[in-house]
Amino acid sequence: MKKKRKIISKLIAGMFIVSSAVVSLPQKAIASELRLGGADRYETSTAVSKEGWTSSDYVVLANGQSYADALCAAPIAKKYGAPILLTSKDKLSDSVKSEIERLNASNVIEMGGTGVISTAIENELKTDMSLNVTRIGGKDRYETSVLAAKELGSFNDIVLASGEGYADALSIAPIAASQGYPILLTSKNSIPESVKDYISSNKSLIKNSYVIGGDGVISDSSVSGLPSPIRLMGNDRYATNVSVINHFKSSMKFDKLYVVRGNGPKGNEFADALSVSSLAAKTSSPVILTYNTLSETTENFIKSNIEKDTDIIAVGGTASVPDSLIFTIKSIVEEATDTSTTQPSAGGGGGGSSSSSSSDVSKLKSISTKLKSIDTSKLDTNQKAIISSAITAIDNYTSDTSYDYSEDVSSIKSKYESLSDAEQDTLQTAIVDSGIGISDLLTLKNQFGL
Repeated sequence: MKKKRKIISKLIAGMFIVSSAVVSLPQKAIASELRLGGADRYETSTAVSKEGWTSSDYVVLANGQSYADALCAAPIAKKYGAPILLTSKDKLSDSVKSEIERLNASNVIEMGGTGVISTAIENELKTDMSLNVTRIGGKDRYETSVLAAKELGSFNDIVLASGEGYADALSIAPIAASQGYPILLTSKNSIPESVKDYISSNKSLIKNSYVIGGDGVISDSSVSGLPSPIRLMGNDRYATNVSVINHFKSSMKFDKLYVVRGNGPKGNEFADALSVSSLAAKTSSPVILTYNTLSETTENFIKSNIEKDTDIIAVGGTASVPDSLIFTIKSIVEEATDTSTTQPSAGGGGGGSSSSSSSDVSKLKSISTKLKSIDTSKLDTNQKAIISSAITAIDNYTSDTSYDYSEDVSSIKSKYESLSDAEQDTLQTAIVDSGIGISDLLTLKNQFGL
């Protein structure tokens, strides 16, 4: 019976979610209520800044294409109460310049040497914008991380993260920032001399050394001499992300959850997560890494820790964090926290739940009405058949809640999966234009489960 109850929501949601793979929907379909994003990573960084700061005397400037020197920016930003703004190597974007002016900033801290932020940008900041500029940059990424640690001043714990990839450092960055821990970078098999010397000279001050990632990222042998090493890891970057949050969650607030892209084909998909790390540190909020879908570990974390009233905030554009992914997260939260409408029915052969009241049936009738309003003149035969089958199944169920609609759902899904990507997009747009949105989909999910 429980399985059949789940099918009714697939009647509609199945048009959008195929073979358990979340696809990117038209923005109107399930638009994120909260999104910090722009046309590119530079505009996204200014959107984050506007969300968190009305003014700031300091701004931290980091390269938006090269992650290495930028990874240590979050603790510096937290120390100075500053947002992190991104730039290309040679040109400061108009959006970033405008944001610096809006903040009424007087000081800019550049992360990295002239190889990542050019002297041309530095001169523009100094001469054209009359700003005080400080550069934190060493001969390589490891020395830069040491210089950033020195800039922080006193501390009790340190973080050691890979300087050869960005994912694990991004997981710890907002937490290290909020706790005042420096992020020191290392290679896999040995700690660079500059980092080793710094740790050695501060050994008496260090209570814990947090090593982020497994032995495949930072070897056991390389960290064996660290003061009180604590390894936080998982079987992939997403599990490591959850492991880090879980370890520190007693000091975190869960009224906001920032969702960022943590992987991709180009190897530079770190930018939005870096931008929001300073804001997440300011609000003591978790940042979860995703890549179009949720890992099982991340999903379980959300079920256990995120409440209905948590603001779920996408960072970056829909290409980075699809609206459909935000819908999935909200649905997981709804399912985990709302048990009042998902109790099993005492009987019946279709999809009715114990709370399948007249109001529930009324909502489904409303969805059917919206589907009937679709202009099918621009749809092909297969697309029309999907709409017609959905309407018929919903109408049959609302007329008799014991109606067994399992064959209808199977047929709808099969027809939908046979469409090309372009045909699916056209059908999705038509459905969205009928007025079906996230509230309809969540109603179906809450009543019947998915």
